[in-house]
Formats: sequence, C-alpha cells, structure tokens
Amino acid sequence: MNDIQTRLRQIQNEFSGRYIVYAEHLGTGEVIQFGPMVPMETASTIKLPILVESLRQVELGQLSLVQPVTLTAADMVGGSGVLQSLSVGIVLPLRDVLTLMIAVSDNVATNMVLRLIGLSAVNQCMASLGLGDTEIKKRIDFALPGPLGLSIPGDLAALLKGIYHGTLVSAHASQVMRDILATQQYNTLLTRDLPYALLNCDDDNPPVRVASKSGSLSGVRNDAGLITSPWGDYVIVIMSEGAEDLRFHTDNEAMVILPKVSREIFDYFIPETRRHT
Repeated sequence: MNDIQTRLRQIQNEFSGRYIVYAEHLGTGEVIQFGPMVPMETASTIKLPILVESLRQVELGQLSLVQPVTLTAADMVGGSGVLQSLSVGIVLPLRDVLTLMIAVSDNVATNMVLRLIGLSAVNQCMASLGLGDTEIKKRIDFALPGPLGLSIPGDLAALLKGIYHGTLVSAHASQVMRDILATQQYNTLLTRDLPYALLNCDDDNPPVRVASKSGSLSGVRNDAGLITSPWGDYVIVIMSEGAEDLRFHTDNEAMVILPKVSREIFDYFIPETRRHT
C-alpha cells in the first residue's frame, strides 16, 4: 500500500491541479484513497445520482422506462450531447433519454430527465442513502452561476457499489443501470492507459469491462467507474480541479496524467494482468 501511495503522490507532483481518488476492491473490500475527501465540482458525474433516482422512481411505479418523453424548448442547452441539434417536439422512451444522458453525456437529455424526476428528488435520494456530500445544485444551464453539483469520490463509489451489489434498487433495475453505464463513450480518463488487448477483442467480449460516468468542465476532469474482470472487480472514482490546461482536447493535461492513476490502481488490484502492455 505504501508503494502505491508513493506513486500516486508522484502523479500529483506531475499535475498542475489537484486530484483525489477513492477505489475499492469489491471482493476483498480493500480501499485505496488519496487526497482529502472534500466536496468538489462534479461536472457531469452528477448524472450518476440522476440515473439512480430515475431508476428508483421506475421501481416505485412513478415512471416507466418505456414512457414517452418529449423534448421541449426549455430543455435546450449547449455543451455535450446530440439532442441540441435535433428538433423540439421529438419523442423518445425514457430509457433512451437516460442512455443519451450517460453514453454521450447529453445535457439536453439530462434536463429532460430532471424535468420528470425533480431536482430535489435527487438530493433527497442521496440524503436517504447517507451520501450527504453529494448534491445537485441546478439543472444544466451555463448561464446560471455556481457548480452543477458537488460530491466526494467515496459517495460516487458507494452508488457504484450499490449498483454492483443490487442494493440501491432491484437486481433488474441495477442491471439496467450497469448496461446504460457500459455505453459511456467518454471513459478515456479511466481507460487510456489500461492494456488495450484486455479492453478490446475480435469477438466483442473483452475480459475487462468498464461501466462509468465522466464529467468535464474547464480545469475539471472526473470519472466514476465500475471495472469488472475475470481476476476481480473494483470501483474507482477520480475527481480533479484547478488544472492549468483548460483545453477540451484529447491531450488535455488531466487526460494525459490522470489515466496513470487508473493504471496504478488497476495493476494493484489485479496484478495478474501486468504481463499485458
């Protein structure tokens, strides 16, 4: 453990901002934690709590995954996603809206979901789960001041653990969330330095799978993920702020340096894969 803490400190020394990480092996319960666990800007990782509350309401019969959701002009906002380029009035089933919210971090889809479930319901859900450091502050509207949300890595990891163990909602609803999180296309922070051969294979059945939700704002790069493999499973949440590189670019400083954190934890928890480059 001391060795990995030393390596995590070395990575911090390379980084112009500040990062914190929480990781937990889901078999042994061993925890790796680096940095003070104080609330930080979530960016789009707040969409994980939104997903959890959405499936909770589905389980209660308040919503249905097949119910139609209409895109309204009030939902429109810029940033990530594709719905902003489509027509007001289009109708999608709720599951598709949730998938867009996670897979391409669609901000318009997020506002559509929040309109259905209620912003305060997300915070009440987090409070009921004992995750008092996690709070959504506003719908996605870049004209509104302040953070989109606040959280700590331990809280987001707790949600992922609950999804993994099926303790937040039913086993079926938990699987729906895992399936949706597995569609995320912006998982580079967690995967960039992991062995390519373990994440990709010809039969589309790679041994290592990632189900996650990332978030990006100027100077902020976060990701919260569930990593599963034949050698063991774990959750990992990396949050960062204050980076000097403000570019939204594949070679943004955080997106080059922080994947080293993911690789260090990957190698620590599942050393059987170290032979893979």
